Amino acid sequence: MQLVDDARGLALACGALSRGDIFYLDTEFDSSREGTRLCLIQIGAGEEVFLLDPMAISDLTPLGRLLGASGKTWVLHAGQQDIALLSDRLGVGPARVFDTQIAWALVSIEHSTSLAYLKYRLLGLRGEKTHQADDWRRRPLPPTQLAYAADDVAHLPALYRALLGRGDALGRTEILFEAAAESLIPVFEAPTPLRIDAFRNAWQLEPEGQAVLRFLIDWYNSLPEAEQEAAPDIKGLFSIASRRPRTLDELAGLRAVPRRTVSSFGRPLVTGIVQAIGRAHSEEFLPIEPPPYATAPELLASGWLEAARAEVCTELSMAPELVLPSRLMRRLRDAAVSRGELTGALDALSGWRKVLLDRPLAQKLERHGPLTAKRAEEA
Repeated sequence: MQLVDDARGLALACGALSRGDIFYLDTEFDSSREGTRLCLIQIGAGEEVFLLDPMAISDLTPLGRLLGASGKTWVLHAGQQDIALLSDRLGVGPARVFDTQIAWALVSIEHSTSLAYLKYRLLGLRGEKTHQADDWRRRPLPPTQLAYAADDVAHLPALYRALLGRGDALGRTEILFEAAAESLIPVFEAPTPLRIDAFRNAWQLEPEGQAVLRFLIDWYNSLPEAEQEAAPDIKGLFSIASRRPRTLDELAGLRAVPRRTVSSFGRPLVTGIVQAIGRAHSEEFLPIEPPPYATAPELLASGWLEAARAEVCTELSMAPELVLPSRLMRRLRDAAVSRGELTGALDALSGWRKVLLDRPLAQKLERHGPLTAKRAEEA
């Protein structure tokens, strides 16, 4: 263990670490109303652990070059916060990442395990979290606190090897890395278009309000992403549809409508609202029907999918909370209902989940017939 708190020490540490391609990392930080402050960076390449003091070293550029180089792997435990802090301070992220907590959830049915638990289960080591709640901003840090910080990183190489061995035995080695990258490295996703079903009570609007709401949804979806930030949120759009302002003054008078909306889009909005009101009185106008709070096919699909989730994850030794989280289960349910059969849920799988789950889930779901309303009533 070596404390590094100046530029010369950082250069020497980076020189020693540069011989490795795998970096074992952890951080200590302080969270307050002012935000989260990075207080210590623990890093090793398999042997010695360096404790870098980002509060004393203003320029961490050498560390950023080292960690951001292509072909380098970061190994952490529950590393989402660590990666966010390091990326913000260093301006780089991992080219390849392995998370011991995520890896364990892919070789066992246990989810969100602590590092202490993994050290015991895989290495037979016990230890107390005696300094977890300490003040990491104080200087100098006492030797016992520094030793505590170094200890977790010191055992990451052994945990990494043990988990790789289990992943290899199950044929999931690469999936351990893919799942970690998915969870820990932010990926830009295009915004989902706004839809009428985002407005639960749209059906209660008068025909003119419904026509205005449809116009507002189309208008919002046509905006570039940067301009959508200046547009009203869902509450504001619904307020406009409810009040149907016909002038700029009326639009500006709505509390749910930001001033920048009026200044940026006021005139085209008012024009579009007036035109939409006119369309509400045409013979082709179809009123919005109230969506049901629940349907029999949705209920059946949810129950059967939950049962299949438990069976498959138990048989394959995977934590269901990671492999099939609640948000994905909802997508699977919607895909099944849309297709009218449970196997339609497989359309919602992609990436490493499709590789792991497509066949075993299909075998479970094929036992059930179509998700028709008639079958749902009979069941």
